[in-house]
Amino acid sequence: MDLAGPAMSPLGDRRQAQPRPTIGKVTMIYGNRSIYERGLKTHEEHARRFGYPVSVLRKPTLSGTYSKCAILLAEMLHELEKPADKRLEWLFWFDSDTVLMNANMPLEVFLPPPTLPDVHLLLTKDWNGLNNGVYFIRVNEWSVRLLSATIAYPSVNPDVTLAWQDQSALSNLLDENEYFRKHTVYCPLRWFNAYMRSPDALRPNPDSPEHLQVHPGDLLVHFPGTPSDHLDQTLTPYLEIAENHAAEWELPLEQTGYIEETKEFWAKVT
Repeated sequence: MDLAGPAMSPLGDRRQAQPRPTIGKVTMIYGNRSIYERGLKTHEEHARRFGYPVSVLRKPTLSGTYSKCAILLAEMLHELEKPADKRLEWLFWFDSDTVLMNANMPLEVFLPPPTLPDVHLLLTKDWNGLNNGVYFIRVNEWSVRLLSATIAYPSVNPDVTLAWQDQSALSNLLDENEYFRKHTVYCPLRWFNAYMRSPDALRPNPDSPEHLQVHPGDLLVHFPGTPSDHLDQTLTPYLEIAENHAAEWELPLEQTGYIEETKEFWAKVT
């Protein structure tokens, strides 16, 4: 799926049309779950505003969750076939159990500056460690190797138990392999992989660390581990906020604090 629209600069009054998008959004949705389709529409509205192409895998290609790596790898190779000045620079993966809460938030604000060309993967961690439900990966050969290694991991390491399939495989690769680890940065989870607040989305959740919870103005909310029979009930309050474009949540970038926060973060990365 390709959603055309004007791409925007992330810096407030300096927004201007770009000749081509530099970030593509990728996900997979299959099965008959209307709640996922509603979530996808929130991402599509965000993509429309900023001109991000969106690719959606509708049928599994590999067993388990390894189809996530497969669609990313396919998109990566497709981009690398293009001349360098025509291809996307980054892919942004988002799981289907996410809701895009602030369609005014450009993805570019989270990316490393040009002074850090060797950063190729932006991930987040929660109390269980790495969570790859939402992340950025640079379009280059390194990423092809990482995605291929993740897919191959259970075959190469058949005696290793992987609790969360591709997520655990990726985590092990980053722990075990300096080649992959040195090009990876863990960003604050709230930036682009925030978790839910209270059930009605109006109050912080006292049972979860506040720095992991979505706040008004944040990009999206992710619901990892939510039982399938609770998905509709859990996601609906957030979907209603996103679908109604609630002003207190859909803030302009300049009012979110992320321009300063991301600049300070990347200035400390060496």
